[in-house]
Amino acid sequence: MKLLAIDTSTSRATIALSNGDVVYTDEQEGLKAHAQLLLPMIEKILIKASLSLGQLDGIVFGCGPGSFTGLRITCSIAKALAYAHNLPLYPVSSLDAIASEVYFIQPQDSAPVLAVLDARMHQLYWAYYEKSCNTPCVQVTNASDIIIPSSKPLILAGVGFETYLSELSPNLQVLRQLEVYPNASAMIRLVKAGSIHAVTIAEATPVYVRNSVTS
Repeated sequence: MKLLAIDTSTSRATIALSNGDVVYTDEQEGLKAHAQLLLPMIEKILIKASLSLGQLDGIVFGCGPGSFTGLRITCSIAKALAYAHNLPLYPVSSLDAIASEVYFIQPQDSAPVLAVLDARMHQLYWAYYEKSCNTPCVQVTNASDIIIPSSKPLILAGVGFETYLSELSPNLQVLRQLEVYPNASAMIRLVKAGSIHAVTIAEATPVYVRNSVTS
């Protein structure tokens, strides 16, 4: 599959383009510049891969949770590109991408993953993953209110959780802490694995998890 993936759910804009077994990637920092960065990044990566948008099989986009502004930017651009070139859209959870990336970089590790993102307002977006289980429900709570359905030692992975470490329940047995951003390459892997179903342009929306935040 030839897929373009886009994510700006955090301060890092990440894109990836798959052409067969080859995956091209690009990343840029700068939360306030995402709207200006994405289209030039997409143009550059298409040129690098010698592809046009019309040759793609679909657009993959990070649907959230994360920065409200970033989610809107990614969703809007993904929908515009899909509409212009009659392409299917594949929405991927930011937290799914984090967990997938952990298992990709540590393929022998079977420990559960608690994927988290800073939700501001002194809260975390989070979801608990076990390697052989289905995609969990994404939640947003205070760090102290994170309750998981297992006592297994886990990997804490994501972005912006350092501030909240002292507030986590002592019942959480953290084996390792990994800074892992939602990654466009991981999103492509999830789509290629058949884990993500295509949606129409009308169905493609950001997943905010809660109703309001400053971001």
